[in-house]
Amino acid sequence: MDYKGKYFSVVGDSISTLNGYIPDGYALYYDRDNMARAGIESKDDTWWGQIILRLGGELLKNNSWSGSTVSYHAEFTPGSFAYLDSRMSRLGDGEKKPDVVMIYMGVNDWASGTPIRKKDGGPEEESFTGSYKIMLERIKEHYPEAEIWCIAPAVSTLRGDPNFDFPYYLGGIHLREYAEAIKEVAEEEGCIFVDANRNKILVDALDGIHPDKNGMKTLADEILSKRGIKA
Repeated sequence: MDYKGKYFSVVGDSISTLNGYIPDGYALYYDRDNMARAGIESKDDTWWGQIILRLGGELLKNNSWSGSTVSYHAEFTPGSFAYLDSRMSRLGDGEKKPDVVMIYMGVNDWASGTPIRKKDGGPEEESFTGSYKIMLERIKEHYPEAEIWCIAPAVSTLRGDPNFDFPYYLGGIHLREYAEAIKEVAEEEGCIFVDANRNKILVDALDGIHPDKNGMKTLADEILSKRGIKA
C-alpha cells in the first residue's frame, strides 16, 4: 500500500495516549506533566505520530485508554476493554474510515496475568487469544477495507539505569507468550503481525514501561523495520 494521504487510526493503552488526542472519558497517561517528563512536545514525538508523519498519512482517530486491556477483568474500568464494540466502532469519523488500523495492545494483559487461552467452559473475552480475536473481528466488521497492524509489545528499559532488568514475567506469564498469541490470532484473521517484541534496541522508558521521546522513536523505527518499510 502507498500510505501517502491515507487515514490511520490507533488502538492502544497508556503508551499510545496523548493529551488532546483521545476520546473524552478515556484515562490519560501522557498528560502535560508526563509529556514534559518524557520530552514529548506534540503528536509527532509519539511512536504513532512518527509513523504517520514519515509515511505521509493522516491521523483519523486515536482510541487509546490508559490502563486498558484487550480482555475482560472484573476489577478494571468498565468500558475500557479493547474487545468491546463500543471502542472498536469509534475508529472512524463520520464518513471517513481508516485505511490503516495500528494496534499496540497487550501490555496490561501481560501485567495482569490474563490467561493466554480460555479456561474450560470460560468465556473467550477473559482470555487473551479469545478477546484479541473478538477485537479484530469487530474492527473488520466496521472497517472491512482497513489494513490492520497487530503489533507485539516491545521490550523496554528504565531511562538512565543500565542495571535495569526487564520484568518479563510481570503478571506470571512471559511477555513473549503474548507476542506469540498476537501472531497466531493475526494470521488466523488475515491481519498483519508486526513483531516489535524482538527488538534489539531497548525502548527508553520513564518507568521501564512508558517510552520517553527517544523511546518513542526507537519504537517507531522498530515497527517500520519489521514492516519492511523504509521511511
